[in-house]
Amino acid sequence: MATTVTKPRRLRFRQAVLISLACLAVLTAFYLGGALAIADLKLQDVRFRLRGERRASDKIALVAVDDATIAAYGKWPLPRDSYALLIAALEQAGAKAIGFDLLFLGPDRQNSQYDALLAAVTSQYPNVVHAIAFLSETSVPPGSEDASTGMGEVLLSHGLEVSQTQLGPAAGICLPSESLIEASAGVGHTTVSVDRDGSIRRVPLFVRFGDRFYPSLGLRLSWFVNDGEAPPVLQISRNEMLLKQPDGRLVRLPFDEDGATAIDFAGDRYAFPHSYGMLEVLRWFEAGDTTKLAEAFGGRIVIVGNTAVGQVATDVGTTPFATMTPLVYVHANVLDAVMAERFMRGVPQKFYFLALVVLCAFLSWLFVSLSLPIAAGVTVVGVAVVALIEYALFLVFRINVPATLPLLLVPLVYAATASYRFVFLERRAREQENELKVARTIQLKLLPAAPPELPDLDLYGTNIAAKEVGGDYYDWVLMGDEIVCVVIGDVSGKGVSASLLMSHLHASFHAETRLSQDPKEIIENMNVSLFRATELHRFATFFLALISRKDNSLVYCNAGHGPVLLVSGEKVEPLGPTGVPLGIFETAEYTKETRPFHHGDVLLMCSDGISECECHGVQYGEGRLDQVVSAIGKNKQDAGASTRGAKTAREISDEILADVRSFCHGHDYADDVTIVVVRRR
Repeated sequence: MATTVTKPRRLRFRQAVLISLACLAVLTAFYLGGALAIADLKLQDVRFRLRGERRASDKIALVAVDDATIAAYGKWPLPRDSYALLIAALEQAGAKAIGFDLLFLGPDRQNSQYDALLAAVTSQYPNVVHAIAFLSETSVPPGSEDASTGMGEVLLSHGLEVSQTQLGPAAGICLPSESLIEASAGVGHTTVSVDRDGSIRRVPLFVRFGDRFYPSLGLRLSWFVNDGEAPPVLQISRNEMLLKQPDGRLVRLPFDEDGATAIDFAGDRYAFPHSYGMLEVLRWFEAGDTTKLAEAFGGRIVIVGNTAVGQVATDVGTTPFATMTPLVYVHANVLDAVMAERFMRGVPQKFYFLALVVLCAFLSWLFVSLSLPIAAGVTVVGVAVVALIEYALFLVFRINVPATLPLLLVPLVYAATASYRFVFLERRAREQENELKVARTIQLKLLPAAPPELPDLDLYGTNIAAKEVGGDYYDWVLMGDEIVCVVIGDVSGKGVSASLLMSHLHASFHAETRLSQDPKEIIENMNVSLFRATELHRFATFFLALISRKDNSLVYCNAGHGPVLLVSGEKVEPLGPTGVPLGIFETAEYTKETRPFHHGDVLLMCSDGISECECHGVQYGEGRLDQVVSAIGKNKQDAGASTRGAKTAREISDEILADVRSFCHGHDYADDVTIVVVRRR
């Protein structure tokens, strides 16, 4: 028994695991081919929006070249003396550092002397950082240098030297005038990484140009947090940069295969409450309002950038929080992330796929163990749980899990497993149907093929199983020339289990009738045999009658079976139980009863499938059966002594079944139906 039960379960589980791994292989191919990349990026944005914008560091302030500022000057770009004036205002306010997210390329078209003025003011303060930009194309626009033109010592002094790295260099660089770079305390690049969908989620914190590494604007400004003037030491490992600050603090900067770092964005405009328009700041300075300047910028790192969208809309991009965001907010987010060391980290692929394999095994076990409707509900819950786990990793540990693959894996595994189970069950159902057809054929062979041809007895029996096989049984045996033994039985339950017990009744009945002609002894021995062969809740009703052809008598034992009717003329007598059903008590005792069985009398034996046949909540009942049988007896009397007018045993059976079918309106029987009719000619 153990082998029969355990082996198929293991087989189904192994097959389910193989199906799950096949689904994982298909999705992995899409994942590695980049087909899921955009969906992963969009789901990452969804996580950011669910979290919402958070307040950035209070040490960051922004000065926006907004639409009002450009409208006041009446032109773009603004004259560079205005930025020189802005530097003076911010330094007077006590700003810790000033960074420009503006590229001062070429000479000032308004007045070239303003370039010298901006450089002169910049040189007066050791905390002003100007912007440079790197290009990925080999061709560079006018006013820029590329890698082939070489670099001056001034630019090299702003870079960090790293001996070994696998990162390739940038193809080109955009620089302001040499005097401005020389006057600056440092430079920071404003290059961003644009993902496939056109959004900005990553920034290369360092870009290699030649044999030097140049920090981003936000990273370069973070060096002023602890008043550090000496450049940090940069070390590059396999997947992160180690930045050792002059104070000994070690900052780990993760980066991907593109050399970019995913930023834990604080948000856009609403994440930086200390944001002021450039025109407003200059008016405070001209009015000598040092209080407002100090409140706005004192002790803070200030980033100056273009936020205008009505007048100038070139310096904008898409971030997780908005489709059109001035890029100055991106660099402010970089500064905030570096100061708090808040970076998004990826999952190592070996751990990622190991977790997916474990998920496949778990889903396989669930979908094999549960029914398909429950498994469908588990699938919905599973998708929600996977999404919650991914969101929790994002929110708590800032781990960016590629979300699309596991979210698709759960329903795909269910669909594939359910399809396999459906096909498998359909195949098994066909096999079982064929097996049941064979079982039905075997069971029919256990029932008598045809009644014996006797001159004084007319016998007929019919069996209609509610399923392919049933638990009803009828039979007749000739005991010599003078006695005919007729039986009917009904095993509790339906289907295969009932049919097995029915075969036991058949074997037991034939064995006992070879040994005895006493109904009481036969029934009691069959009871002991069935009790020992079945569980406590299984039993069978059984009726056995010995009809004597010699003295026109009927001796019977009824083990709880009904209905059994003896029709004599217009009189219909129920032959009630003379003991309990077989198989309930091993020591049960039975009595036998004797009735006369004259010419024209009819013995009708039915299973409870007739009396308990139900339609619209109403049972056929023994009362209606009595009426039909009484009508048969009356018709028999009306026919007189003519045997030609009396109904045959088969006609009686057919008439009862016709009335039952009429009552059921043609519906299938809910239980096995068996009728045995014995008519004395």
